[in-house]
Amino acid sequence: MTAALFRRLALGCACLVLAACATTPDHAPPTEGTPVTVWATVYRLVEGRSSSGGVPLRDMRGRELGPVVAREDWCAGALAGSLRVGGEVYNFAGVSGSSQANCSHDPSERVRWRRSPHPHGTGARSNPLHPYRTIACDLGWVGGSTPWVDDGYPQFGQRLYIPAADGTVLPDGTVHDGIFVCEDTGGAVTGNHIDVFLGPMSGPMTRVIAENPFGFVSHGDHREVEALLLPMEDGTDEEPEVCTGLLCRLRG
Repeated sequence: MTAALFRRLALGCACLVLAACATTPDHAPPTEGTPVTVWATVYRLVEGRSSSGGVPLRDMRGRELGPVVAREDWCAGALAGSLRVGGEVYNFAGVSGSSQANCSHDPSERVRWRRSPHPHGTGARSNPLHPYRTIACDLGWVGGSTPWVDDGYPQFGQRLYIPAADGTVLPDGTVHDGIFVCEDTGGAVTGNHIDVFLGPMSGPMTRVIAENPFGFVSHGDHREVEALLLPMEDGTDEEPEVCTGLLCRLRG
């Protein structure tokens, strides 16, 4: 074996070792909390395209906010609850007025928008959304809410540890620790259903699902996984906000 070939083989072995280590958690998993089972879907910040023949973004009073968006992107953003066009982020503000677009998800056609001050959109309490960390949970605020944690609900901001996510390599090469935060809601996110926020993504939902890095996500078959709802870090017990039709997302 030549010295050059030996060096190439040694380098290849080192790379394989590093790759294996990247998916091995280097932390002790949480053990204190409330065991639950959940099933997961994903949502995103839709990357929208401006289009002169598209659909305008309007506020609750019907005033145009500026961009006119390609119809398929407008509909996808209305379902997801957030849309980014030309670097500006817009969030679901409610439903009002007449239908604007012919969307496959009928309630989306009357969605109205507001600008978000956050780079990835706004959550249930005007908080920023965090890709691969934020989850929409049933906090007992939406119509159809179903208790799923000891006959009750988690608190806003409570963390959920999912062992099946621990060690997942994310698109930027970082490794997930399996901990998510309940800091959003959804009109169709009820019971032990959670919706994982993936951040900005373009294209149809089939592509989003295919590029989702989490193996525990289950679209269509409600496949449940074990999880652990962790104690609140600050010990607060705030009164929950009531989420009405004008405050809750339409996605599901």
